[in-house]
Order: sequence, then structure tokens, then C-alpha cells
Amino acid sequence: MGCRSCKKTSLIKQKLGRCRQCMLQLTLLSIISWGAWFYFYLPTPKVVGSITLLFAAATFSLLLAAHLIVALSNSLKVRSTLKNRLKRERKPRQMP
Repeated sequence: MGCRSCKKTSLIKQKLGRCRQCMLQLTLLSIISWGAWFYFYLPTPKVVGSITLLFAAATFSLLLAAHLIVALSNSLKVRSTLKNRLKRERKPRQMP
């Protein structure tokens, strides 16, 4: 699972929150797995298949949440960096 740019990097920190394809795949997997669990196993939550699907759905959802948190953090850092650059550029130069 993942795109070509994710396969090039090896560290999780470099991949997390940057790959739109990975986030879309996790969203789709989360929706499908939660939907399947609610449809098939909601009445019998103690069956082995139910527990397995529950763990898979929770894992997909937590990894998606981690992606979204890091993506939000990265976008906030970029915005603050751009604001600081704009503030520095707007200052009029003082003549000696």
C-alpha cells in the first residue's frame, strides 16, 4: 500500500501526513471495515472474526488520525513560516 513517493522514503516521519493517496486509501479502508463490522458483527462482538475486524478497523482509523494530525501540524507550520516571511518583506527599509 502506498504511492511511489512513499516507497522512496524509509522513515515513518517522512511519510506521515504527506501522502494524499495513502490518506485516501486509509479513509476507504476505515469506512469499509467499520461498515462491515457494524453490518455483520454488531450483534455478536465476542466472535473471533468480529474482534479481528474490530482491530483492523481501529488500526486503520488510528493511522488515518495520525496522518491527519501530522498534516494539520505541517500546514500550520507552513502558514506561520509564510506569515513571518511576509512580515519581514513588508517592513520598509531604513535609509542610513
